Amino acid sequence: MSKPTENNTSSSTLETSLVNLTKRMDLGRVDYRNAMVLHCGMCNTIWGDSLEVCGEVKQLNCIICLRVTKDVVVKDELEFRLEGQMAGSTYKALHCSGCQCFVGVVPYSTPKNLSALRNLFLLQKENISCYSLRTGTMVKASSLHFDQSSVDESIKELNREMRVLDESFTATEKRLKEEYYGKEG
Repeated sequence: MSKPTENNTSSSTLETSLVNLTKRMDLGRVDYRNAMVLHCGMCNTIWGDSLEVCGEVKQLNCIICLRVTKDVVVKDELEFRLEGQMAGSTYKALHCSGCQCFVGVVPYSTPKNLSALRNLFLLQKENISCYSLRTGTMVKASSLHFDQSSVDESIKELNREMRVLDESFTATEKRLKEEYYGKEG
C-alpha cells in the first residue's frame, strides 16, 4: 500500500468537499411521494407538475412555475394591465391548448414589487386541478398551499461553497505547477 502524498491528500480533500456539497444541496434527490400533476380545471389537460413549482403569490392567487408543458400556449401579443395587483405590467397571456381557457400570465415588465416574477409562469390557482401521486386523488389547487422555498439562501450557500472549491482548485493547480516545473528546472 502506498503512502499518501500531499497531492493525494489534496485530491482527497477536494473529493470530500464535493461529496459534502452534493449531500448538503441534496442534488439528485427528489421527493416524488409528495409530487402532483397540474391539470386544467376544465378539460384535464396536463400543464405541469409540482417539481417545477417554486412558490405562490397569494395576492395574485397564482402558482409560480419555472416550466410548463407545451399544452400551455403562450400568446404572441404583449398585453398591458392598467388596474389591479398587476397594474403597470406587460405580460403574455397563457391559454390551455385543450379548451382555450385562460391559464395565467408570463410577466415581462413589472413594477419593482413584482420584478422577481418576470419571465416566470404564473398559473391561476382557480383554474388548476392537482392529481396527487401519493393519494391518487384530484384536488383543486385553490385548496392547497405552495410554499416558496428559500431559493435566495440556497444560492448564497452555493456561492460560498463555489468560492471554497475555487480556492482549493487554485491551490492544487499552483502545487502541481510548482512540482512539475520544479522537477524540470
